[in-house]
Amino acid sequence: MTISSNSWRWAAITALWILVASVGFVVLVQGMLVFFAPFGSWQMPGAAKVEIKLIERDEQGRITGKVQARQGNRERTLVLTKAECLKIEAEEEVWILDNYFAGGARPDQFLLTPWRLLTEYPEPLLLLALLAIRRLRRAQAKAAKEIPEQPRTVWRDEFHMKAVRFSGTDEAGKSEESDKSLRLNDSAIQISDHKD
Repeated sequence: MTISSNSWRWAAITALWILVASVGFVVLVQGMLVFFAPFGSWQMPGAAKVEIKLIERDEQGRITGKVQARQGNRERTLVLTKAECLKIEAEEEVWILDNYFAGGARPDQFLLTPWRLLTEYPEPLLLLALLAIRRLRRAQAKAAKEIPEQPRTVWRDEFHMKAVRFSGTDEAGKSEESDKSLRLNDSAIQISDHKD
């Protein structure tokens, strides 16, 4: 069993629309978190390689999420998630991703991973998905124009032929003639039966 190219296109378009809806939901949640943040400030998004100097802890020895790091000749205070603080150690060099909104309910920086990049900045992925949908729809329209129209064959039984005859359409004369020929054939069959 082979799947037609049109079916593949519809499956791809459906998957892309699901992706667009998911990315739109992520963007909506990010916007709501920024809108309802009591304080914070916008910052330029970017990625940088830093050297971890100190992972701060409170009096009970719990990780606070603040990390002292060095970027080149500059000292930086990073605010990471506690789960990400457990993954790093002092004197280690890591890549970080700056959040677009600092000081809010979310961390100011994240460890740079492909998944984190997609979830924090999904807008390019959204644009790519919309462009792919547009291209697939154009390919569908082009393929539909190339397929020649097949002539329709209409099969009618006696009931529908009588319905056409009483509908008053142009096909009534044709249906009446066919009905007469059917009746003549039936009468000829009956006469032959009586002779036998």
